[in-house]
Amino acid sequence: MPQFISAVSGKGGAGKTTAVILIGGEYALQGKRVLLIDADGRQNLQEWWKRCEAKDNLPANIELITAARQTTVQQLIENDANKFDVVLMDSPGQDTVLKDTIIAGSDIVLTPIQPNQDEIKAAGQAAADTADISDKIGREIPHANLVTRITMPAKLLEAYRLIRPFVQNLQEGGYDSYLLKTELMERNCYREIRNGYGTVQMLELTEPVKKARAEVMGLVREIEALLVGKKEVAANG
Repeated sequence: MPQFISAVSGKGGAGKTTAVILIGGEYALQGKRVLLIDADGRQNLQEWWKRCEAKDNLPANIELITAARQTTVQQLIENDANKFDVVLMDSPGQDTVLKDTIIAGSDIVLTPIQPNQDEIKAAGQAAADTADISDKIGREIPHANLVTRITMPAKLLEAYRLIRPFVQNLQEGGYDSYLLKTELMERNCYREIRNGYGTVQMLELTEPVKKARAEVMGLVREIEALLVGKKEVAANG
């Protein structure tokens, strides 16, 4: 069975697509078979894929499918995705049956969050949606908040300082929501890959790219640790 990881946020421009590309690239580098599902109406993943194809930069071990309908995603989750090791789903921003289907099929839901009030509100809604779906299907789905597009000045913002207590409040309210320690800084190489240069793992290993790679590896390790922890809890009853 593959691992199903979804990126969910009701805030446009939150960084869902970039997170999916970064995580998918890391798993592909490990030799795992990766499926990316673009279920967002903006089709940012599809656009990135077309640009990579035009520049002959399609990444190895990764396939992309665009799925705009709930039935298509359901079929992928239940059957077609079984030939892959990791499935990453870029969900639609709006509240739809399609988004609910993606959450229900996830082993973990990831929400990128930037230091502003709209992003924080969107993260809270994603945590609530994940909890609601978990209750409906009778299976605990962890929700992980990923702080992204961080600059040094942004760390001085009040909204940045509010993120940690906000997630703590979610936990105290009974939500299975976590704040990942890894933060993705605002980096040129993250923007560059969106222009058709494959994944960050495919870029020349300059010092800035090394720092980016370290961030992404840390992110993947945290996601896997959270998944393993939840499996161990389930196994131990």
